[in-house]
Amino acid sequence: MATGRTRAAHLLNAARAYLQADDPANAARVLIDTDRTAPAEVRHRPAAREVLAQVARDPHAPATIIQLAIALGVT
Repeated sequence: MATGRTRAAHLLNAARAYLQADDPANAARVLIDTDRTAPAEVRHRPAAREVLAQVARDPHAPATIIQLAIALGVT
C-alpha cells in the first residue's frame, strides 16, 4: 500500500500533467486531494507550491485553491 507521501507525489505529478494539458480545473481538484492526503507535501514542497501558485492564478480557480494559496503566501 502506498504511503501518504508516495500518493502525494503521484497526485502532484498528475496536477502538473493537467496544467500542461491546459486543464487547471482538474489540476485544482488533484491539488485539493493532495492537500487532504498529505498536507505537508503541499505546504512545504517547493514544486507543489509552484503548481498551487499556477492553479491559483487561473481566473476560474476554486475558492479552496485561492484560500490555500493565500494561506501559504504563494499568490
